[in-house]
Amino acid sequence: MLKEKAGQYYFVQDKSCAEAILLAANEAYHLGMTEEATKLFAGFRTGMGMGGTCGALSGAIGVLSSKYGTREDLKTICADFVAAFEQKLALGTTECAPLAAKYKTEGKRCRDAVELTAEALEEFIDKLEGKAPAEGCTLRPEDIKRVKGMGFLQHKGTNLFNARVITRNGRITTEEAGVIAEAARLYGDGHMMMTTRLTIEVSGIAYHDIDAFCAHLAKAGLSVGGTGSKVRPGVSCKATTCQYGLLDSFGISEEIHHRFYVAYHDIKLPHKFKIAVGGCPNNCVKPNLNDLGIIGQRIPEFHKELCKGCKKCAIEAACPIGASKVIDGVLVRDEEKCNHCGRCIGHCRFDSIVDGQYGFKIYIGGRWGKQVSQGRALGKIFTSKDEALNVIEKAILLYRDQGYVGERFANTIERLGFENVEKQLLSDEILDRKEEILTAELKTK
Repeated sequence: MLKEKAGQYYFVQDKSCAEAILLAANEAYHLGMTEEATKLFAGFRTGMGMGGTCGALSGAIGVLSSKYGTREDLKTICADFVAAFEQKLALGTTECAPLAAKYKTEGKRCRDAVELTAEALEEFIDKLEGKAPAEGCTLRPEDIKRVKGMGFLQHKGTNLFNARVITRNGRITTEEAGVIAEAARLYGDGHMMMTTRLTIEVSGIAYHDIDAFCAHLAKAGLSVGGTGSKVRPGVSCKATTCQYGLLDSFGISEEIHHRFYVAYHDIKLPHKFKIAVGGCPNNCVKPNLNDLGIIGQRIPEFHKELCKGCKKCAIEAACPIGASKVIDGVLVRDEEKCNHCGRCIGHCRFDSIVDGQYGFKIYIGGRWGKQVSQGRALGKIFTSKDEALNVIEKAILLYRDQGYVGERFANTIERLGFENVEKQLLSDEILDRKEEILTAELKTK
């Protein structure tokens, strides 16, 4: 493709050899160069007018500088391309005079040399960015597996990978966003995307650029990961700022990130373990479809003696699920039906419900994918954040201690019995055995 474009600019539009390479690459690789900028290379024709360095080669070096100018290995990249250029044009030189003697004709001028340079440049960039040769992927299966464990997922049939950049439950700073974008431009194909679990994937990273990509991210304290039989990065909704939020989702998910994703990063589990934090029963991030999920609660405090049994009860009108109804002149609340969303609080003109207890409802054993399991809620609503976080740790420890390799947490709970698991999670015995559990071998069936 680049060869044909360069030939068109050079022979049909009468651009210089350097300009033709730049304009073709600008179009093919979206370099964002203006035509005025490419005119800076007009004087490189005929070896800067004296048969010196080939103008097409100068244009190609300009392309590499535009694409990779902030990479620390730019000098090596340019030197490697010069060697590729000399090999492609088969004279072992970069000088215009001997190249013109071989390739220049009266009818085509140096079109053949320009097209060969463009061809060499396209092949070089493809190789640099890890695009697979015609025979497909050249990597060993063990290499693909190794980098998958780091957080790099292969583009099937190629030497390219998507990198999962870890966020704190989807939150990053503008500085971090800038570093990720720059890494995507330098080492990927310039695209980024959000995953369903709020990591950022950068696509099109060549296998041989993986270490350089990671080093670039490290400038902002960022890392890749989110794969393997481990605690995965958590997800949360935006309850901290949402009108319906009943907990500080940003704060608690940040604690979960550091306490369980970071601190447990090297701890092998029977299978992956996913955590989600939802700020209210609206269930936006589906906590009950995760291995462990938290849903914010606000339990209304109903003062029956203040109820007037209004025919048009404001509490009944405010309840979105019909858990409150006036019966025989008094409000009756169905505690089994109430999901503790807190919407009714403050609506009674006679102050029968003016406040409520905030808390954390915890679901265990959810999963989604090829097999779906609805998580079950523990019988206790936790009113202490520290107590809720301790339940998360106890669930992880129980899973590592009693789960079988390859078994999801939902299956472990099913095998052990929900009541048995719940009893252990409401006790501190398993926390007392933490070091023993973390150093033990995983169980197999």
